[in-house]
Amino acid sequence: MDMDQKKVVVMALHDELESAYPPLNVAVGAASSGAEVILAFSRKGVNILDKRYISVPSADLEYLSNAISDFGVSSVHELLGIAVEMGVQLYVVDLDIKDNFEFVHPAEQVPIKWVLNEAASADLFMHF
Repeated sequence: MDMDQKKVVVMALHDELESAYPPLNVAVGAASSGAEVILAFSRKGVNILDKRYISVPSADLEYLSNAISDFGVSSVHELLGIAVEMGVQLYVVDLDIKDNFEFVHPAEQVPIKWVLNEAASADLFMHF
């Protein structure tokens, strides 16, 4: 990272439809501005990385699925692909090795302490 480059750490904590988009949107936006971006997924958020992931909204927000479809918004996995193409680094926090995931993109497993240390040195840290 050069001295003028900003560093952004984003943590995806949940996998519901309305929770999956914000961390991905921030990661893509930050990467498009030239920032170094770390996108970390919690035990619950890691489902977003799974090839079998289906974005389902929380109760009472079912209309979001139709709205996203009606407006032609990129899917969660399409947005994740854009992030990876832009150089966003993917990390999984404290994943149980017995968990059976098929990641759509490779992600390095790290302890939460590592993410918090990265967040402490970042220009921006956000979690959703």
